[in-house]
Amino acid sequence: MFGWEYPPYAAGGLATATIALASGLVRQGHQVTLVVPFPAAAGVGGVRVVSAADVAPNLRVLRVSSSLSPYASRSAPTAPWARRTGPTAYRDTLFEDVEDYAVAARGIAAEHPHDVIHVHDWMTYAAGRAARTVSHRPLVAHIHATEHDRSGDWTNPEILRRERDGLRAADRVIANSYVTKRQVVDGYGVPNDRVDVVHWGIEPPEPGDTHLPSPFGEGVPIVAFVGRLVMQKGPDYFIEAAAMVIARHPTVCFVLGGTGDMLPALFDRCIALGIAHRVYFTGGLSRADAERLYRIATCVVMPSVSEPFGLVALESLRAGTPVIISKTSGVAEAVANMVTVDFWDINDIADKILAVVTDATLARELRERSQEELRDLRLGPDEPARLTSESYAAAMS
Repeated sequence: MFGWEYPPYAAGGLATATIALASGLVRQGHQVTLVVPFPAAAGVGGVRVVSAADVAPNLRVLRVSSSLSPYASRSAPTAPWARRTGPTAYRDTLFEDVEDYAVAARGIAAEHPHDVIHVHDWMTYAAGRAARTVSHRPLVAHIHATEHDRSGDWTNPEILRRERDGLRAADRVIANSYVTKRQVVDGYGVPNDRVDVVHWGIEPPEPGDTHLPSPFGEGVPIVAFVGRLVMQKGPDYFIEAAAMVIARHPTVCFVLGGTGDMLPALFDRCIALGIAHRVYFTGGLSRADAERLYRIATCVVMPSVSEPFGLVALESLRAGTPVIISKTSGVAEAVANMVTVDFWDINDIADKILAVVTDATLARELRERSQEELRDLRLGPDEPARLTSESYAAAMS
């Protein structure tokens, strides 16, 4: 399995998804060799990346020296008050990293016996194809987000080409939602019957898990946004809705957990709206800190412009926190008990935030019903591994 992100080298949910799937496969009896690139100058030897081996004895992690570049956009922000004027600014070194990774993959494929090659997102597709030329084993390409998801109208043509070629070359493709599958089939011409949909699962809530008190004072509602502060995730709509909520309910606090290229513009917009005293930016969050934010929040809002799945929604629900999510998010295919909105409708987002933070009965009903759903094996951590195993079998046959 070729991944691109792995804790602590992570820009988004790809690292979480990759290790969760690899661990689930191991629990099902598979032997998994997970190959990931790390910055050569970051002192890899001093980082306990090998802690992944503690998950299960059959999971091995190989480190490939690389000046790893995240796939997140580095271009200027786009928002109702700050329109983007140029294309997505991917650096040349990202493509160089991808090519170096592919060269290393050939040697790894020759050295480590395997039955199937599994690759995650376009950055690893070249590595998977290179490995296949050595071992002649079937290639399964996982797509977590397309270039269109990440960049909207400012897609990078070279990334589009690499993404398309990698998906077409694969023996099977795994998409994380039917939303993503439609993009792969309609946008890249991959045959419909070659694409499998595997929704992400998550560990069910523990009986002793409890909500945490608000650090802003007893009874002070907290509305959270967790994710990269980039166009795809809609943090600008979150801020606009926040201003409407604060005007009607001045005690509500808004917390944005994450970082990204829209951060400066979001700062400025909060000041312009006069809500800077009620909005808090945490910067990048560790897994432990993200979990704490879920548990102190009254609700979590995901107004994503494009959301292939939305693992944050499952993490929030597991913590017992209601979720307001964009209607087109992939996770809406798997979970029924969430509040849905159009990402652009800030009036509706504000109304539904107010409903959740002021109506204790509604919040309790959402919390209880969503946690019942999470206890269903269909949304458990091993279901994605089981379905992925079926994709492997189809590829090998």
